[in-house]
Amino acid sequence: MKDNKRQAKTFGKAIRYFCLHCMGCSAREVKKCSATDCPLYPFRFGTNPNRKKKQISKEHLDKMNEARLKSENISENIQ
Repeated sequence: MKDNKRQAKTFGKAIRYFCLHCMGCSAREVKKCSATDCPLYPFRFGTNPNRKKKQISKEHLDKMNEARLKSENISENIQ
């Protein structure tokens, strides 16, 4: 007999599945969850709220935009 249980590949997904199961498989209910004393409450959307957001320097952002514009010009020339 085949086991139909889903297995999460990351901790974030495992927590998300737990919260969905706890709230009757409703993403809307997970969003409205009032169990703030639950240790998984801050992680209920499958993300780590403690992780620092990446800071992109202006120089790096300019290089990325330049590369994007260059690739757009190349693709326009091909068509």
